[in-house]
Amino acid sequence: MAVQNKATRCMITKAVAAILLLAPFLVVPTCGQQSTACVTTYDPTEDYFLDKSQVDGGALFSITYNLNYKVVKNTSLNTTYILTQCGTPTPNATIVPRTNTTIFIQIPVTNLASLATTAVSYIEMLGKQAAIKAVDTEGLVSSPCVQAGLEKGTIVGLEDSNSTLRAEQMTKVDVVFSSYGVDPGTENKTVITSEVEDSSPLNRAEWLEFYATFFNAEKVAQTLTASINNNYNCYKSAATTKATAKPIIAWASYDAPSSYNNNTASWLLSSATYKSILSTDAGATFFNGTDSSSFSTSAAFATAVQTVDILIDESVSGSTYDAFLENYQLSTTAAPGSTLKFIQNKAVFREDGLVNPNDGRDWFGGAVAMDDAVLQDLVRAVHPELFTISQYNWIRNIAKNETMQLLTSANCTAADTTTPVPDRALSCASLKAGGGSGSGNSANGLASGILTLALGLLAALAIL
Repeated sequence: MAVQNKATRCMITKAVAAILLLAPFLVVPTCGQQSTACVTTYDPTEDYFLDKSQVDGGALFSITYNLNYKVVKNTSLNTTYILTQCGTPTPNATIVPRTNTTIFIQIPVTNLASLATTAVSYIEMLGKQAAIKAVDTEGLVSSPCVQAGLEKGTIVGLEDSNSTLRAEQMTKVDVVFSSYGVDPGTENKTVITSEVEDSSPLNRAEWLEFYATFFNAEKVAQTLTASINNNYNCYKSAATTKATAKPIIAWASYDAPSSYNNNTASWLLSSATYKSILSTDAGATFFNGTDSSSFSTSAAFATAVQTVDILIDESVSGSTYDAFLENYQLSTTAAPGSTLKFIQNKAVFREDGLVNPNDGRDWFGGAVAMDDAVLQDLVRAVHPELFTISQYNWIRNIAKNETMQLLTSANCTAADTTTPVPDRALSCASLKAGGGSGSGNSANGLASGILTLALGLLAALAIL
Protein backbone atom coordinates (compact mmCIF):
# COMPACT_ATOMS: atom_id res chain seq x y z
CA MET A 1 0.00 0.00 0.00
CA ALA A 2 2.91 2.33 0.77
CA VAL A 3 4.24 1.97 -2.77
CA GLN A 4 0.79 2.68 -4.19
CA ASN A 5 0.43 5.76 -1.99
CA LYS A 6 3.84 7.06 -3.03
CA ALA A 7 2.98 6.56 -6.69
CA THR A 8 -0.35 8.31 -6.16
CA ARG A 9 1.38 11.23 -4.48
CA CYS A 10 3.74 11.60 -7.41
CA MET A 11 0.87 11.37 -9.90
CA ILE A 12 -1.07 14.11 -8.07
CA THR A 13 2.04 16.29 -7.77
CA LYS A 14 2.71 15.99 -11.50
CA ALA A 15 -0.92 16.90 -12.20
CA VAL A 16 -0.55 19.93 -9.95
CA ALA A 17 2.60 20.96 -11.80
CA ALA A 18 0.82 20.74 -15.14
CA ILE A 19 -2.06 22.86 -13.84
CA LEU A 20 0.20 25.45 -12.25
CA LEU A 21 2.04 26.01 -15.50
CA LEU A 22 -1.13 27.61 -16.84
CA ALA A 23 -0.60 30.63 -14.57
CA PRO A 24 2.32 33.01 -15.22
CA PHE A 25 3.63 33.59 -11.70
CA LEU A 26 2.98 30.31 -9.89
CA VAL A 27 5.68 28.27 -8.13
CA VAL A 28 5.65 24.55 -8.94
CA PRO A 29 6.25 21.99 -6.17
CA THR A 30 8.42 18.93 -6.67
CA CYS A 31 7.55 15.25 -6.35
CA GLY A 32 9.15 13.11 -3.67
CA GLN A 33 8.82 11.24 -0.37
CA GLN A 34 11.04 12.80 2.28
CA SER A 35 12.44 10.86 5.22
CA THR A 36 11.14 12.01 8.61
CA ALA A 37 12.87 9.28 10.66
CA CYS A 38 16.45 8.19 11.24
CA VAL A 39 17.98 5.80 8.73
CA THR A 40 18.43 2.27 10.07
CA THR A 41 20.35 0.79 7.13
CA TYR A 42 22.60 3.30 5.39
CA ASP A 43 23.07 3.05 1.62
CA PRO A 44 25.76 5.45 0.31
CA THR A 45 24.16 5.45 -3.16
CA GLU A 46 20.68 6.44 -2.00
CA ASP A 47 19.36 10.00 -2.19
CA TYR A 48 17.69 10.66 1.16
CA PHE A 49 16.28 14.04 0.11
CA LEU A 50 13.83 13.56 -2.72
CA ASP A 51 12.10 16.89 -1.96
CA LYS A 52 14.46 19.73 -2.87
CA SER A 53 13.82 23.45 -2.60
CA GLN A 54 14.78 25.86 -5.37
CA VAL A 55 15.77 29.13 -3.71
CA ASP A 56 15.28 32.43 -5.54
CA GLY A 57 18.48 34.31 -6.28
CA GLY A 58 17.45 37.36 -4.24
CA ALA A 59 17.10 35.50 -0.94
CA LEU A 60 19.75 35.79 1.79
CA PHE A 61 20.32 32.03 1.96
CA SER A 62 21.17 29.10 -0.26
CA ILE A 63 20.59 25.34 -0.14
CA THR A 64 22.71 22.63 -1.77
CA TYR A 65 21.72 18.98 -1.63
CA ASN A 66 23.96 15.94 -1.43
CA LEU A 67 22.88 12.32 -1.04
CA ASN A 68 22.70 12.27 2.76
CA TYR A 69 23.43 15.87 3.82
CA LYS A 70 22.45 19.41 2.92
CA VAL A 71 24.61 22.53 2.88
CA VAL A 72 22.48 25.46 4.04
CA LYS A 73 24.10 28.89 4.06
CA ASN A 74 23.05 32.20 5.52
CA THR A 75 24.74 34.26 2.83
CA SER A 76 24.08 37.50 4.70
CA LEU A 77 26.22 36.38 7.65
CA ASN A 78 28.49 33.89 5.86
CA THR A 79 27.50 31.02 8.15
CA THR A 80 27.11 27.43 6.96
CA TYR A 81 25.00 24.62 8.39
CA ILE A 82 25.72 21.02 7.42
CA LEU A 83 22.49 19.10 7.94
CA THR A 84 23.08 15.35 7.98
CA GLN A 85 20.27 12.82 7.85
CA CYS A 86 20.34 11.02 11.19
CA GLY A 87 21.55 7.44 10.92
CA THR A 88 23.97 8.37 8.12
CA PRO A 89 27.62 9.50 8.41
CA THR A 90 28.52 13.16 8.77
CA PRO A 91 30.74 14.27 5.85
CA ASN A 92 34.40 14.20 6.83
CA ALA A 93 36.78 17.15 6.88
CA THR A 94 38.13 16.44 3.42
CA ILE A 95 34.64 16.93 2.00
CA VAL A 96 33.37 19.69 4.32
CA PRO A 97 36.17 21.67 6.02
CA ARG A 98 35.66 22.43 9.72
CA THR A 99 35.63 26.20 10.29
CA ASN A 100 34.33 28.48 13.04
CA THR A 101 31.43 29.48 10.77
CA THR A 102 30.36 25.91 9.98
CA ILE A 103 27.90 24.09 12.26
CA PHE A 104 26.97 20.41 11.98
CA ILE A 105 23.42 19.35 12.84
CA GLN A 106 21.58 16.02 12.71
CA ILE A 107 18.17 16.17 11.04
CA PRO A 108 15.25 16.03 11.26
CA VAL A 109 15.34 18.29 14.32
CA THR A 110 12.91 17.28 17.07
CA ASN A 111 14.11 19.33 20.04
CA LEU A 112 14.84 23.05 19.74
CA ALA A 113 14.90 26.44 21.45
CA SER A 114 13.83 29.68 19.79
CA LEU A 115 15.43 32.94 20.81
CA ALA A 116 13.34 34.94 18.31
CA THR A 117 9.58 35.35 17.99
CA THR A 118 9.89 35.18 14.20
CA ALA A 119 11.33 31.64 14.30
CA VAL A 120 8.28 30.40 16.22
CA SER A 121 5.95 31.49 13.42
CA TYR A 122 7.96 29.83 10.66
CA ILE A 123 8.22 26.57 12.61
CA GLU A 124 4.50 26.53 13.41
CA MET A 125 3.55 27.16 9.79
CA LEU A 126 5.54 24.05 8.87
CA GLY A 127 3.62 22.02 11.44
CA LYS A 128 6.75 21.40 13.52
CA GLN A 129 5.69 23.21 16.71
CA ALA A 130 6.07 19.98 18.71
CA ALA A 131 9.83 20.43 18.37
CA ILE A 132 9.75 23.73 20.31
CA LYS A 133 10.90 22.97 23.86
CA ALA A 134 12.14 26.39 25.01
CA VAL A 135 11.64 30.04 24.06
CA ASP A 136 13.34 33.29 25.04
CA THR A 137 11.51 36.51 25.99
CA GLU A 138 8.46 34.33 26.48
CA GLY A 139 6.33 37.30 27.50
CA LEU A 140 6.53 38.59 23.91
CA VAL A 141 5.57 35.36 22.15
CA SER A 142 2.15 35.80 20.54
CA SER A 143 1.62 32.17 19.49
CA PRO A 144 -1.42 30.80 21.38
CA CYS A 145 -0.06 27.24 21.37
CA VAL A 146 3.36 28.30 22.68
CA GLN A 147 1.56 30.26 25.39
CA ALA A 148 -0.37 27.08 26.19
CA GLY A 149 2.86 25.07 26.26
CA LEU A 150 4.43 27.56 28.67
CA GLU A 151 1.39 27.30 30.96
CA LYS A 152 1.45 23.49 30.89
CA GLY A 153 5.22 23.27 31.32
CA THR A 154 5.83 21.40 28.05
CA ILE A 155 7.74 24.49 26.88
CA VAL A 156 10.11 26.37 29.19
CA GLY A 157 10.98 30.04 29.25
CA LEU A 158 14.74 30.48 29.07
CA GLU A 159 16.32 32.07 32.13
CA ASP A 160 17.36 35.69 31.60
CA SER A 161 19.29 36.56 34.77
CA ASN A 162 20.81 33.23 35.89
CA SER A 163 23.42 32.33 33.28
CA THR A 164 24.17 28.98 34.93
CA LEU A 165 20.54 27.88 34.77
CA ARG A 166 20.23 29.19 31.22
CA ALA A 167 23.25 27.17 30.14
CA GLU A 168 21.71 24.08 31.74
CA GLN A 169 18.44 24.69 29.89
CA MET A 170 20.35 24.98 26.62
CA THR A 171 21.95 21.55 27.09
CA LYS A 172 18.49 20.00 26.80
CA VAL A 173 17.91 21.14 23.21
CA ASP A 174 19.66 20.06 20.03
CA VAL A 175 19.30 23.28 18.01
CA VAL A 176 18.88 26.95 18.91
CA PHE A 177 17.30 29.34 16.39
CA SER A 178 18.28 32.96 16.83
CA SER A 179 18.02 36.20 14.85
CA TYR A 180 20.15 38.26 17.16
CA GLY A 181 23.49 36.51 17.62
CA VAL A 182 25.09 33.41 19.03
CA ASP A 183 23.97 32.54 22.54
CA PRO A 184 26.94 32.02 24.93
CA GLY A 185 27.91 28.38 25.17
CA THR A 186 25.79 27.16 22.25
CA GLU A 187 28.02 28.05 19.30
CA ASN A 188 27.98 24.46 18.04
CA LYS A 189 24.19 24.35 17.66
CA THR A 190 22.94 27.89 17.16
CA VAL A 191 21.38 28.73 13.79
CA ILE A 192 21.33 32.44 12.96
CA THR A 193 18.58 33.49 10.57
CA SER A 194 18.20 36.78 8.69
CA GLU A 195 14.59 36.88 7.54
CA VAL A 196 13.99 40.25 9.24
CA GLU A 197 16.95 41.72 7.33
CA ASP A 198 15.61 40.58 3.96
CA SER A 199 14.37 43.60 2.04
CA SER A 200 11.85 41.76 -0.12
CA PRO A 201 8.47 40.70 1.35
CA LEU A 202 8.30 37.55 -0.77
CA ASN A 203 11.90 36.67 0.08
CA ARG A 204 10.90 36.87 3.75
CA ALA A 205 8.22 34.28 3.06
CA GLU A 206 10.79 32.13 1.30
CA TRP A 207 12.65 31.68 4.60
CA LEU A 208 10.02 29.00 5.20
CA GLU A 209 12.19 26.89 2.91
CA PHE A 210 15.30 27.67 4.99
CA TYR A 211 13.59 26.46 8.17
CA ALA A 212 12.09 23.47 6.36
CA THR A 213 15.51 21.99 5.62
CA PHE A 214 16.00 21.29 9.36
CA PHE A 215 12.84 19.16 9.46
CA ASN A 216 12.91 17.56 6.00
CA ALA A 217 9.72 19.53 5.38
CA GLU A 218 10.58 21.00 1.99
CA LYS A 219 7.34 19.82 0.38
CA VAL A 220 5.26 21.64 3.00
CA ALA A 221 7.38 24.77 2.58
CA GLN A 222 7.09 24.74 -1.19
CA THR A 223 3.31 24.49 -1.01
CA LEU A 224 3.21 27.36 1.48
CA THR A 225 5.51 29.66 -0.47
CA ALA A 226 3.65 28.92 -3.70
CA SER A 227 0.37 29.86 -2.04
CA ILE A 228 1.81 33.03 -0.44
CA ASN A 229 3.51 34.13 -3.66
CA ASN A 230 0.43 33.59 -5.78
CA ASN A 231 -1.96 35.28 -3.37
CA TYR A 232 0.46 38.18 -2.86
CA ASN A 233 0.80 38.73 -6.61
CA CYS A 234 -2.97 38.58 -7.06
CA TYR A 235 -3.45 41.28 -4.39
CA LYS A 236 -0.69 43.34 -5.97
CA SER A 237 -2.25 43.07 -9.42
CA ALA A 238 -5.68 44.03 -8.15
CA ALA A 239 -4.37 47.02 -6.18
CA THR A 240 -2.01 48.39 -8.80
CA THR A 241 -4.14 47.89 -11.90
CA LYS A 242 -7.68 48.53 -10.64
CA ALA A 243 -6.94 51.63 -8.57
CA THR A 244 -6.56 54.90 -10.47
CA ALA A 245 -5.39 57.05 -7.54
CA LYS A 246 -2.28 56.23 -5.54
CA PRO A 247 -2.55 57.69 -2.04
CA ILE A 248 0.65 58.71 -0.26
CA ILE A 249 1.49 56.53 2.73
CA ALA A 250 4.05 57.10 5.48
CA TRP A 251 5.33 54.80 8.23
CA ALA A 252 6.18 56.92 11.26
CA SER A 253 7.11 56.57 14.94
CA TYR A 254 7.37 58.70 18.05
CA ASP A 255 10.47 58.20 20.18
CA ALA A 256 9.60 59.34 23.71
CA PRO A 257 12.24 61.04 25.92
CA SER A 258 14.34 58.49 27.80
CA SER A 259 17.85 57.76 29.02
CA TYR A 260 18.55 56.22 25.60
CA ASN A 261 18.05 59.48 23.69
CA ASN A 262 19.29 62.10 26.17
CA ASN A 263 15.69 62.65 27.28
CA THR A 264 14.92 64.26 23.93
CA ALA A 265 11.80 63.37 21.97
CA SER A 266 11.92 62.83 18.22
CA TRP A 267 9.57 61.93 15.38
CA LEU A 268 10.79 59.57 12.68
CA LEU A 269 9.84 58.44 9.18
CA SER A 270 10.84 54.92 8.11
CA SER A 271 12.71 54.36 4.86
CA ALA A 272 12.83 50.54 5.14
CA THR A 273 12.94 48.92 1.71
CA TYR A 274 10.41 46.18 2.48
CA LYS A 275 7.89 48.78 3.66
CA SER A 276 8.45 50.72 0.46
CA ILE A 277 7.81 47.58 -1.61
CA LEU A 278 4.70 46.67 0.38
CA SER A 279 3.35 50.21 0.03
CA THR A 280 3.91 50.29 -3.72
CA ASP A 281 2.45 46.81 -4.17
CA ALA A 282 -0.64 47.95 -2.22
CA GLY A 283 -1.23 50.67 -4.80
CA ALA A 284 0.21 53.56 -2.77
CA THR A 285 3.09 56.00 -3.08
CA PHE A 286 5.70 55.47 -0.36
CA PHE A 287 6.75 58.59 1.56
CA ASN A 288 10.00 58.63 3.51
CA GLY A 289 10.54 62.34 4.07
CA THR A 290 11.75 65.33 2.13
CA ASP A 291 15.11 66.62 3.33
CA SER A 292 15.08 64.59 6.54
CA SER A 293 13.49 61.51 8.08
CA SER A 294 14.08 62.62 11.69
CA PHE A 295 12.50 65.62 13.37
CA SER A 296 13.19 67.20 16.74
CA THR A 297 9.80 68.97 16.95
CA SER A 298 6.29 67.80 16.21
CA ALA A 299 5.68 70.98 14.20
CA ALA A 300 8.55 70.13 11.85
CA PHE A 301 7.20 66.61 11.47
CA ALA A 302 3.68 67.92 10.72
CA THR A 303 5.06 70.26 8.09
CA ALA A 304 6.93 67.41 6.41
CA VAL A 305 3.87 65.13 6.17
CA GLN A 306 1.38 67.68 4.81
CA THR A 307 0.82 65.62 1.64
CA VAL A 308 0.51 62.24 3.35
CA ASP A 309 -2.92 60.59 2.96
CA ILE A 310 -2.36 57.56 5.21
CA LEU A 311 -0.08 57.18 8.22
CA ILE A 312 1.01 53.97 9.93
CA ASP A 313 2.10 54.67 13.50
CA GLU A 314 4.86 52.28 14.59
CA SER A 315 5.42 53.84 18.03
CA VAL A 316 5.97 51.49 20.95
CA SER A 317 3.41 53.30 23.10
CA GLY A 318 0.06 54.88 22.31
CA SER A 319 -2.47 52.23 21.33
CA THR A 320 -5.43 54.64 21.09
CA TYR A 321 -6.16 57.50 18.72
CA ASP A 322 -6.09 60.01 21.59
CA ALA A 323 -2.67 58.70 22.66
CA PHE A 324 -1.46 59.01 19.05
CA LEU A 325 -2.61 62.65 18.88
CA GLU A 326 -0.87 63.35 22.17
CA ASN A 327 2.39 61.65 21.13
CA TYR A 328 2.53 63.57 17.86
CA GLN A 329 1.21 66.75 19.49
CA LEU A 330 -1.58 67.07 16.96
CA SER A 331 -5.16 68.25 17.15
CA THR A 332 -8.16 67.31 15.05
CA THR A 333 -9.56 70.84 15.30
CA ALA A 334 -6.56 73.18 15.35
CA ALA A 335 -3.36 73.61 13.36
CA PRO A 336 -1.20 71.76 12.55
CA GLY A 337 -3.29 68.60 12.93
CA SER A 338 -6.45 69.91 11.31
CA THR A 339 -4.65 70.51 8.02
CA LEU A 340 -3.19 67.02 7.75
CA LYS A 341 -4.85 64.74 5.23
CA PHE A 342 -4.50 61.54 7.28
CA ILE A 343 -6.27 63.30 10.17
CA GLN A 344 -9.05 64.54 7.91
CA ASN A 345 -9.31 61.11 6.26
CA LYS A 346 -9.34 59.25 9.57
CA ALA A 347 -6.57 57.14 8.10
CA VAL A 348 -4.22 56.46 11.02
CA PHE A 349 -3.18 52.82 11.49
CA ARG A 350 -1.07 50.81 13.91
CA GLU A 351 0.59 47.38 13.62
CA ASP A 352 -0.82 46.06 16.91
CA GLY A 353 -3.96 44.39 15.62
CA LEU A 354 -2.80 41.01 16.98
CA VAL A 355 -1.20 41.01 20.45
CA ASN A 356 -0.71 38.73 23.45
CA PRO A 357 -1.75 39.82 26.99
CA ASN A 358 1.67 41.49 27.46
CA ASP A 359 1.38 43.54 24.24
CA GLY A 360 3.65 41.07 22.51
CA ARG A 361 2.89 41.85 18.89
CA ASP A 362 2.40 39.22 16.25
CA TRP A 363 3.68 41.86 13.80
CA PHE A 364 7.13 40.59 14.85
CA GLY A 365 6.04 36.98 14.40
CA GLY A 366 3.45 35.84 11.89
CA ALA A 367 3.58 39.05 9.86
CA VAL A 368 7.21 38.37 8.91
CA ALA A 369 6.30 35.12 7.17
CA MET A 370 2.69 35.71 6.02
CA ASP A 371 3.45 38.45 3.55
CA ASP A 372 0.30 37.99 1.48
CA ALA A 373 -1.72 38.65 4.65
CA VAL A 374 0.36 41.78 5.32
CA LEU A 375 -0.30 43.02 1.79
CA GLN A 376 -3.99 42.24 2.28
CA ASP A 377 -3.98 44.53 5.34
CA LEU A 378 -2.23 47.29 3.42
CA VAL A 379 -4.52 47.05 0.38
CA ARG A 380 -7.44 47.36 2.77
CA ALA A 381 -5.85 50.48 4.31
CA VAL A 382 -4.95 52.07 0.97
CA HIS A 383 -7.91 51.00 -1.20
CA PRO A 384 -10.76 49.81 1.07
CA GLU A 385 -13.15 50.16 -1.86
CA LEU A 386 -11.64 46.94 -3.28
CA PHE A 387 -12.90 44.88 -0.33
CA THR A 388 -16.28 43.39 0.43
CA ILE A 389 -15.20 42.70 4.04
CA SER A 390 -13.55 44.72 6.81
CA GLN A 391 -11.40 41.97 8.30
CA TYR A 392 -7.86 42.89 9.31
CA ASN A 393 -4.91 41.15 10.92
CA TRP A 394 -2.07 43.34 12.19
CA ILE A 395 -2.84 46.77 10.74
CA ARG A 396 -5.88 48.38 12.40
CA ASN A 397 -7.33 51.85 11.98
CA ILE A 398 -7.16 53.58 15.38
CA ALA A 399 -8.82 56.73 13.97
CA LYS A 400 -11.92 54.58 13.45
CA ASN A 401 -11.56 52.83 16.82
CA GLU A 402 -10.74 49.41 15.41
CA THR A 403 -9.73 47.18 18.29
CA MET A 404 -6.83 44.88 19.07
CA GLN A 405 -7.40 41.14 18.77
CA LEU A 406 -6.05 39.37 21.85
CA LEU A 407 -4.13 36.11 21.37
CA THR A 408 -4.10 33.84 24.43
CA SER A 409 -3.62 30.14 25.16
CA ALA A 410 -7.40 29.78 24.82
CA ASN A 411 -6.95 30.43 21.08
CA CYS A 412 -4.84 27.27 20.72
CA THR A 413 -7.39 25.07 19.00
CA ALA A 414 -5.00 22.61 17.35
CA ALA A 415 -4.53 19.82 19.88
CA ASP A 416 -2.51 18.01 17.22
CA THR A 417 0.89 19.67 17.33
CA THR A 418 1.69 18.47 13.81
CA THR A 419 -1.10 20.58 12.32
CA PRO A 420 0.45 23.54 10.46
CA VAL A 421 -0.67 26.96 11.63
CA PRO A 422 -2.54 28.41 8.61
CA ASP A 423 -1.67 31.60 6.77
CA ARG A 424 -3.92 34.45 7.96
CA ALA A 425 -4.45 35.77 4.44
CA LEU A 426 -7.83 35.70 2.76
CA SER A 427 -8.02 34.55 -0.81
CA CYS A 428 -7.46 37.36 -3.27
CA ALA A 429 -10.90 36.44 -4.67
CA SER A 430 -12.42 38.28 -1.68
CA LEU A 431 -11.49 41.53 -3.38
CA LYS A 432 -14.17 43.29 -5.38
CA ALA A 433 -11.48 43.75 -8.03
CA GLY A 434 -10.07 40.23 -7.58
CA GLY A 435 -10.68 37.02 -9.44
CA GLY A 436 -13.29 34.31 -8.93
CA SER A 437 -16.92 35.30 -9.26
CA GLY A 438 -16.31 39.03 -8.92
CA SER A 439 -15.65 41.66 -11.53
CA GLY A 440 -11.89 41.22 -11.59
CA ASN A 441 -9.81 40.90 -14.74
CA SER A 442 -9.58 37.50 -16.37
CA ALA A 443 -5.90 36.95 -15.53
CA ASN A 444 -6.51 37.33 -11.82
CA GLY A 445 -9.65 35.20 -12.01
CA LEU A 446 -7.77 32.46 -13.86
CA ALA A 447 -4.89 32.55 -11.36
CA SER A 448 -7.24 32.39 -8.40
CA GLY A 449 -9.17 29.47 -9.86
CA ILE A 450 -5.99 27.61 -10.79
CA LEU A 451 -4.56 28.15 -7.32
CA THR A 452 -7.73 26.84 -5.66
CA LEU A 453 -7.71 23.70 -7.81
CA ALA A 454 -3.98 23.14 -7.31
CA LEU A 455 -4.10 23.56 -3.55
CA GLY A 456 -7.06 21.20 -3.40
CA LEU A 457 -5.03 18.54 -5.16
CA LEU A 458 -2.09 19.16 -2.87
CA ALA A 459 -4.35 18.72 0.15
CA ALA A 460 -5.10 15.21 -1.08
CA LEU A 461 -1.47 14.31 -0.47
CA ALA A 462 -1.95 14.66 3.25
CA ILE A 463 -4.41 11.75 3.41
CA LEU A 464 -2.53 9.34 1.17
